[in-house]
Amino acid sequence: MPGSKAYQRAESKKQVELDRALRELVLGAQVPQEPGETTFYFMTRKGKLRRMELSPAQAKQLEDGELGVVERPEPAQIEHSLVPAAAAEQMYALSAKAVRFFNRKENPVGFMNDEELKAQQAAEASGTAVETPDEPEASTDEGSEEGGEASASSEAQASEPSSEPSSEPSGEGGTQQS
Repeated sequence: MPGSKAYQRAESKKQVELDRALRELVLGAQVPQEPGETTFYFMTRKGKLRRMELSPAQAKQLEDGELGVVERPEPAQIEHSLVPAAAAEQMYALSAKAVRFFNRKENPVGFMNDEELKAQQAAEASGTAVETPDEPEASTDEGSEEGGEASASSEAQASEPSSEPSSEPSGEGGTQQS
């Protein structure tokens, strides 16, 4: 029965097993980051903008949907890694919230338009950014929920101003600065 200690223990055990499966998947498939001059922004589950300094080739692979940015749940924290598209799809099937940016053909994850990005940057600046709840992914409209939280490309620019121009694929998505 929900709320009981037995139910809470069972849910906790499921989460530990899911974290272990996700961590093993990421560690088996992750692609080493190639440091470069391209700054790629993405949104964390807690609604914060993070960035990766990538080579132009890896940034292009992210734009083209060949790579994705995913969470790697460690016992004390959550790290972020680059993985190939196949691994990102597997992770999305296990936990849609574990995939932070992935340019999927039918249902991209982590994209924000310029207005959403500016709103997120303003929310971060004022301290009112909203954290994504950790609810089970049982519904089919997860993609729309993810889309509202993930595209951190423009948002990151507000929190970290730069004189360099940014480019976004098709007007939305993870932001890069070259």
